[in-house]
Amino acid sequence: MRSIAYLASRCLVPSLLVFAACSDDKPSGGNENEVITTVALAFAPSGGGATVSAAFNDPDGDGGTAPTIDPIALAAGKTYTLTVQFQNKLETPPEEITDEVRDESDAHQLFFTGTAVNGPATSTTNAPLTQVYADTDAKGLPVGLSNTITTTAGTGQLTVTLRHMPPVNGAAAKVADLAGKVKAGGLQALPGDTDAQVTFAVTVQ
Repeated sequence: MRSIAYLASRCLVPSLLVFAACSDDKPSGGNENEVITTVALAFAPSGGGATVSAAFNDPDGDGGTAPTIDPIALAAGKTYTLTVQFQNKLETPPEEITDEVRDESDAHQLFFTGTAVNGPATSTTNAPLTQVYADTDAKGLPVGLSNTITTTAGTGQLTVTLRHMPPVNGAAAKVADLAGKVKAGGLQALPGDTDAQVTFAVTVQ
């Protein structure tokens, strides 16, 4: 199974870090590069109604045309189911990187941080979004491809980070309460590498 590794030092753009390379976890064997061109968020309101979508899109990959990042506009006093999707649209049809993340969920977790969110990985007073994980891996640890979001009026920034944490010397690197480590010490407190990171502007009213 291929896994996604971080190339941030060569792929830094304002408000996002969103390029990835896939490589075999085994010491032997070559690396096979992959690119994440799209990070899509979908907020489905509880009880029905129109889904609110926002995405980072870089359809021509690293370099070339500048990527776009949609703002997030939600209604106050609502509960939403947030799903996160990763794709490589340089492929035809688009390659669903989300499937790889789900298949390797024992080594991946999403973290939601920034001034717009209060949740397991961040504690922001009066944040307009409150995030709770709604999915788990085979060991019962959070993944973050599905989440519950509740809203109050306000503005801020939401940073979505996908972290790859493969086993080290046979020992699991993804363990309990990694979000708590982020809350206490930032993303640098985590093992592994960042696959993708995007910051969205949020308005709730």
